[in-house]
Amino acid sequence: MTISVSFLFKPDAIGKKIYKWVDEKGVVHFSDRKPEGTEEIIKGPIEEKEVKERPPVNPGKDFKVKPTTRSTIEFTTNCTFTIKSPKHLGTGFFISPDGYAITCKHVPEGSLDHMALLNDQSEFPVEIIYPSYRYDLALILVITPQKTPHLSFRHQETLIPGERLYAIGASAGLQATITDGIFTALRKRDSTGEKVIQLSAPINQGNSGGPLIDEKGRVVGVVS
Repeated sequence: MTISVSFLFKPDAIGKKIYKWVDEKGVVHFSDRKPEGTEEIIKGPIEEKEVKERPPVNPGKDFKVKPTTRSTIEFTTNCTFTIKSPKHLGTGFFISPDGYAITCKHVPEGSLDHMALLNDQSEFPVEIIYPSYRYDLALILVITPQKTPHLSFRHQETLIPGERLYAIGASAGLQATITDGIFTALRKRDSTGEKVIQLSAPINQGNSGGPLIDEKGRVVGVVS
């Protein structure tokens, strides 16, 4: 299953507030702007949290991004990283050029020592910015000295049954594993009311927090 998420964030939002809310379709929204005059119906409270100043990074570390990629899927793997902690192994993916990323809430839970292993095998510390109290989602910050490649989003309501989707993550502990499958339908969990994406791609331990993307590399959900 995958969770639907929307992201609206300015790169200069450090030191400001982040807002989180859920709309009537079960989509979880993160934004640096409080929703005003929106046409969507908001379910439950609007949560807000202060974002601390970015901690200093080691200038000796160099984050290498390949200047070109041979395919959309390869670019997506460069935007995806493995999250390691003493207790868990999972996946995250960048959603802004300043190191902001999404993962599942349970991936960094239970530990204060998290590291992001990027595709060039460099490692950087991870700061938990905003864990959701209801959904298995968390906004995190990877402390890198350089800009990060990042993914764009597509609304899950536009998915068509039979459409091919790709799950990218540290499946069974193997970094940047790609599995593909067919989109079946959007389902609703009775226990939480959240809308999830059902597909045929094999999902293993370590995939949690990784992006589910379409053939153009747009994120339609988060693997959970």
